[in-house]
Amino acid sequence: MTEESKNQDSVWKAIKSLSIHLTIAHKRKMMGLGVLIFCSAVLDVFGLASILPLIKLAGDPAALHQNRFLEWIFVNFHFSSDKQFLLVMILSVLIFFMFKSVFGYFVNYLQTRFSAQVAQHITQQQFSKYFNLDFHRFTSLKSSVVTHHIINNPLSYVLWIVLPLIMIFSESVIVLLIITGIAIYDFKLFLFITLMIGPATWLIFTLLKSRSTRIGREMNKLFPLSLASLTQTIHGYIDIKLAEKEDFYKKRFIVMQSRFQRLNMAAYLQNLIPQRANELIALLGVVFIFIYAIFLTENHEQAILMVTLFAAAAYRLMPSTTRIVTSMVQIRKNTVAMENLSLYNDEFVSTKNKVKQEPLPFENEIIFDHLSFTFPGKEEPVLKDISFKIKKGEKIGIVGSSGSGKTTLMNVLLRFYNEDSGSIKVDGVTLGPQHLSDWRKKIGYVKQDIFLLDDTIKENIAFGQSTIDEQRLAIAVKQASLEKLINSLPEGLETNIGEKGSKLSGGQRQRISIARSLYRNAEILIFDEATSALDNQTEIEVTEAIDSLSEVNKTIFIIAHRVTTLRNCDRIYDLKDGMITGVFSYAQLVEKTI
Repeated sequence: MTEESKNQDSVWKAIKSLSIHLTIAHKRKMMGLGVLIFCSAVLDVFGLASILPLIKLAGDPAALHQNRFLEWIFVNFHFSSDKQFLLVMILSVLIFFMFKSVFGYFVNYLQTRFSAQVAQHITQQQFSKYFNLDFHRFTSLKSSVVTHHIINNPLSYVLWIVLPLIMIFSESVIVLLIITGIAIYDFKLFLFITLMIGPATWLIFTLLKSRSTRIGREMNKLFPLSLASLTQTIHGYIDIKLAEKEDFYKKRFIVMQSRFQRLNMAAYLQNLIPQRANELIALLGVVFIFIYAIFLTENHEQAILMVTLFAAAAYRLMPSTTRIVTSMVQIRKNTVAMENLSLYNDEFVSTKNKVKQEPLPFENEIIFDHLSFTFPGKEEPVLKDISFKIKKGEKIGIVGSSGSGKTTLMNVLLRFYNEDSGSIKVDGVTLGPQHLSDWRKKIGYVKQDIFLLDDTIKENIAFGQSTIDEQRLAIAVKQASLEKLINSLPEGLETNIGEKGSKLSGGQRQRISIARSLYRNAEILIFDEATSALDNQTEIEVTEAIDSLSEVNKTIFIIAHRVTTLRNCDRIYDLKDGMITGVFSYAQLVEKTI
């Protein structure tokens, strides 16, 4: 499809996109809203029409008695004078305009409420879509892009696609009704207005649409980059301060933000062009009518009436055409928002038909049976023919250099990756997609880079539970060796730990992560380099907390660089280039590393 054809069907693409993203309930609400918008448009046209008799009576009060309808009202309602009748007409028109304004505001309120509901629905869709991507796809995306697509994109879509579409519909109805009324009343004036406004409106949109598309695409690229720059700078506070690189990172952020703001201003100025251009068109229309009156006709009274009618029509038509053009330009600028919403739709549709979940008891053993795995797009397997058995309650260590496949093996066990060949069997049952929910409930995962909420210790341990079981919480705190810390804090479990646990030490953060897994009553615990970033004394404390878990019949996997962390393991597997190259006891491993 050429760029020109893309420009021509932007509104139709927006309508099609909206029909895809709306639920049946939303579509019904939109139909009801359309009826109200039509009624509001009819009131607007009647408001414009009601001014014309006033203008005529103000110039010629005797015209009252020449109109059969007005004369009937005058007689049957017993008006005593023409002035009294004119005053009542003025007050009636004022009351009608007040009602029209209130009704119009009510319709605008319904429009904004509907738009907010659509934005919320699309945000939920986006959240579900991205968090249902497979692990490899999700982790390959930049966090700033995901944030932009979940939070900002739905808002942009509603503000600059949905609302402009509603605006185009409502203003088009008004324009159509006014033009039709003028055509019935005075066909010459209809032709004049059509020739003045039609080509001019088309020309304005044609001049603005391509630039609008370019601005929208540039803004869509720049915002995530600007957000990522700021986020990285915040997270790198310590390193940046120590290296005295504040100016460097500030400049990098400001350069991108400056470009983004310039594009914002360019978009704002473009939105002003239709209004200014239409004002000029209206003035040119009046000038042409005066030229016609002066040089081409002797009927000056008819010319004055034509000027009056044109001015009255332009008073309502020009704002409408301005809004239509502006809305079309906004849709062109934000077509990228529609494209963003369509990303990963195929993957999202597939997740809606999830496999029916089944329970998976774990009473005896886990077997890795000739398991192999290769990353998507790669040829060399990361895991090659892995086979070993773990009995329930055993503590297993896994060692190996960086890139040997340790974490990948645990990610397969966690079912973030699916093996290419071989299988994992739990009590003889092959672990499959139908077991995913029950299997993950059995697993607690403690890693080096712990995810902690900027909340209380209690909320971090319970982690997403709306109702907290105090008894389970107390047991988890005790088993994770957190009692001493909790008792030393004035607010105890209600102590806020700060962003990423900034108010706690590394060992305290690790023990909270352990307590979280224990609170979930996880039967299998995975420690992935959980102590590698700790000092020796803290490592000893955390290791003792891990060792104490052997008493509660937990099956434990420990991935570690430090051999001392594996002291109480039943067996230790050595991985190299994705293969198990040896099985050791702790004493044998120590002897091997000496």
